[in-house]
Amino acid sequence: MQSISFEKMNACADMILTDAIEDMADEDNISIEEARNKLLSSNACKCLYNFDSCMWMEGSDYFLDYYRRFEQNRSVD
Repeated sequence: MQSISFEKMNACADMILTDAIEDMADEDNISIEEARNKLLSSNACKCLYNFDSCMWMEGSDYFLDYYRRFEQNRSVD
């Protein structure tokens, strides 16, 4: 099996994050900047760029759902 380069994994994570920012801004009726700040400061984003988690392979819908579930659980604690 051929290994995937760090650059390709990073590019995939960047695309997922970009799409998720746009989706969040649209769905939550907030600015792109606010959505970007929320996602960049989240543990979900740390997980996205932890390539051992393989979240970079999942897509923006999965990532945004993961973010929302994590934040919901955090607000319950």
